[in-house]
Order: sequence, then structure tokens, then C-alpha cells
Amino acid sequence: MHFFPIKSPTVALSFSEEALCLVEIKKHWRKSSLRHIAKLPLSPGVLKLSSAKPNITNTDEFLTQLKALVKPYRHPLSIVLSLPDICARTSIFEFASLPTKKPEQTALVKWRFQQDLKLDTSQSRLTFGIYMPTSVKDFPALDNPEHVRVLGSAIRNEIVEQYENLCLEAALIPTSVGMSGLDIFDLYRPNIQDMLTAEYPSQASAPPVVMFLFMSHWGFSFLACQEGSPRFIRTKALAIKKTESHPQNLSPGSESDEFKETTEQREQVIDEPRFSTTRATDFEKNPYPSYTVMKVEKEILATLQYYFEMLALPATGPSPVHLFMATDLTHGACLMPPLDHIQRTLKASGGHEPQIRVTALSHASHFHLSNSHLARSNHEEAALPGYAGLMVA
Repeated sequence: MHFFPIKSPTVALSFSEEALCLVEIKKHWRKSSLRHIAKLPLSPGVLKLSSAKPNITNTDEFLTQLKALVKPYRHPLSIVLSLPDICARTSIFEFASLPTKKPEQTALVKWRFQQDLKLDTSQSRLTFGIYMPTSVKDFPALDNPEHVRVLGSAIRNEIVEQYENLCLEAALIPTSVGMSGLDIFDLYRPNIQDMLTAEYPSQASAPPVVMFLFMSHWGFSFLACQEGSPRFIRTKALAIKKTESHPQNLSPGSESDEFKETTEQREQVIDEPRFSTTRATDFEKNPYPSYTVMKVEKEILATLQYYFEMLALPATGPSPVHLFMATDLTHGACLMPPLDHIQRTLKASGGHEPQIRVTALSHASHFHLSNSHLARSNHEEAALPGYAGLMVA
């Protein structure tokens, strides 16, 4: 007999302005696999993503579609919520030192949110992580006034509570709420470390600069780490929508029979010759309008340019600067600027011109797809936010 219904969730919900997405995993002894994906569409205007005000403008339709999405499951059902990054405010703060007690740390981070971002933290929910550069870890006596960095996110209560309350009305119990881009970075971080270790086996620590880019329907998040700790973050809101000739709605239980390329084909280093010779072919199968592609490329290039111009970066020598890219969009890699465009942009900026290496990260290596229908579907990318939320919760 169970008196308390909450247990470790195996179901997650993620959201876009076009649809609700449900992800279910199956837990094994030593790993988890993707078991089910379902999506239901939302009418235009039902959901408007924002960090300033409640997102759901038509609660009746949202609740109706949410109940239909989870109808096959036994209730009450514990779930994980994965919200788009643009629903929260995220920043990196540097401190000479931090107190050891969590309440004092929280108070200090709240104060920085108020001072730097003019955010009323009394009406927000806060989460943060503390990082220290590897050079300071190795030399704790080093006189470095900026040796502690905090990566923090704050979301307004009225935003997160609206999602939670509607879930409760549908007999769903949210056990955790995460930001999709940050959860996906945490999901891939061991993979990134393994790749870097394999490339630099003789080095005791990771390369001095590592960058991560997550592209989604709402825009992108860019995170740059120096010496193992976050140094710069930018969350950019961009409406990334497909053309009408590429419908992507997936109702519960339906899958596409379109064959997917293998994991080895999807997880590869995007080098300059490949992009230069196949760009025209990529555009032929690109489901995004050309103006959307150009807008996204422009913002990514501007982000990289700002990062390398405004922040003092350590000299990397002959080693490339790694940019790892993940996306929950079908053909999302088509939105990535060609490598030669990136190098020309950085060269035009003057100063230090690093050699960029872009690596597309495969979601299939995590999903461990055993269901043949899911393995053939070209929609499983949409499961990435919810899957990441479940794995890092």
C-alpha cells in the first residue's frame, strides 16, 4: 500500500508555441532508453513564451490538450517539466569568495540578480551552481580576485506556477522544473569531456576554452566555459519555424517512416570542406525559410564575435577552440553558420583569431532506441529537452 504517490518520474513534458511534447523513458539497471514520444498541437496564441509575464493565454485549450496527451497514463502521475530557456533570466556572476552556508549564498546571488539584472527576486524562483576555474583549483593560494563563478537562473513565480497549477489540474505532479538548454548541457557534459580527453590524452585538464550551443524553436542558448567554469552566456529569443511544406506535427502513437541516418553520420565534426561543398544540398532539404536561416546565422556570428572581442581569452596555440552544438530541431544543423563564415567573421574582428572546430552532438547516443518505430522516426529530436530533464533531475 502506497500513501504517497510521488516516485521517480519516467515522463517529462516540454513546450513550444506550436505544440506540447511528452517523453517517456524506460529505466534499466545501468541505463535508460527512450520509450515513447507524443505531441499534440496548440492553436496560435495559446502559448506565448516570455520571461516577464505568464505564458499561457488560453488555459482552457492548453489544459484540454494536456489531458489528452497524458490520458493513456495512470493518474496521479509524477512528471518533470522542461521549460524553454527564454522563460527565465540566466546570468554568470563572479565573486572573490562565497560564504559556505547555502542560505547566505542564495541571498548573495539574489542580490546580484537585483543589482545586475534589475530583477525582483522576491517574486522569483532561483537556482544556481558554483564553479571554480581549474587554475585556481590547482593553486588555491593564487591571488585571483575573480576565482568563483556562479551560473544562476531566475524564473518569475507567476510563470512557473501557471505551468505547475495546470499540471495539477490534469492530475500531474511536477517533481522538478528545469531549463532545457542548461539541462541538455548537463546531459552532454560527460560526452564532451570524453571527446576532449580522447583528443588530448596527455593534458591533465580540458582545453582552456570550450563552447556549447543549443538551438531550439524559441532561439538558442550559447555557453562558453574557460578553464572548466562558465564565463559567458547568452540566451537569444528567435522564432524558428518551418515552412508550410514541411509539417512536423506528431500525434500520440503516430510515427514517420522516413529513414534516419545512422548515429555515426549524425555525430560528426563539421569541418570547412564538408560545409563548403554540401551547403547547396543542405538548403534543398532545409525545412526553414531562407530569411530564418540568415537571421539565426547572423545572431550566432554576432554572439561569437562579441565573445571573442570583449572577453580576454587565453592563448590556445595551435589547438582549436571547440564549439559543441545540440538541437531539438529536425535538420537543425542547417541553421548553423558555415565554418568559413565563422572564421571570416572572427578574422574581421581583429585581435586573437582562434581556429574553431564545430562538433554536432548526437541525441541518438543517449536515447538507446530499441523501439523500431521510434528509431525510424525523424521526430525524436523533439524528445531531447524532456529526456535531458529526466536524466539530470
